[in-house]
Amino acid sequence: MEKNFKEPNFQQKLRNELLNFKQRGSYQGYVAKFQEKLRLVPLDPVFAKEIFLKGLTSNNLRKQILRKKPETLEDVIAEGFSEVELERLEESKPGPTNKCPHCDKGFHNPDNCWTKYPEKRPTSQPAFRKPTTQDKTNYKAKYFALVDKLIVDDATNDATPLNE
Repeated sequence: MEKNFKEPNFQQKLRNELLNFKQRGSYQGYVAKFQEKLRLVPLDPVFAKEIFLKGLTSNNLRKQILRKKPETLEDVIAEGFSEVELERLEESKPGPTNKCPHCDKGFHNPDNCWTKYPEKRPTSQPAFRKPTTQDKTNYKAKYFALVDKLIVDDATNDATPLNE
């Protein structure tokens, strides 16, 4: 006598999981999990391809794959891997590094070059600029000048008492 320890609707449960399976992480992880679930629940290849595409989170990736008109699920997966790789390469490209042809200093447009157009230079000082020695007030010098003035005034006014 053979005993079956599976749930009565085990196959139906696996099928529902596959039909509602969505991408949550990377594309590679989604492909691996989808193929694992597909191995447990065999589906029609055309239907499996549609379910796979429906589960992708990126609409852009889905459009790029469909643009190539793949025939089978394996073609869809291969196109997806190539599109993900192209997207990764696009993200890792450095931005444009063209220096200004006029001053050859910064990475700005020649139309906004402060050397060429000094009137475009901002007039206010940036908040992150460190104060220079010219900006600092010499409080010691002011203090001693005030004390000297008081002493000189005090020496010339000896005749008048302070508390009158």
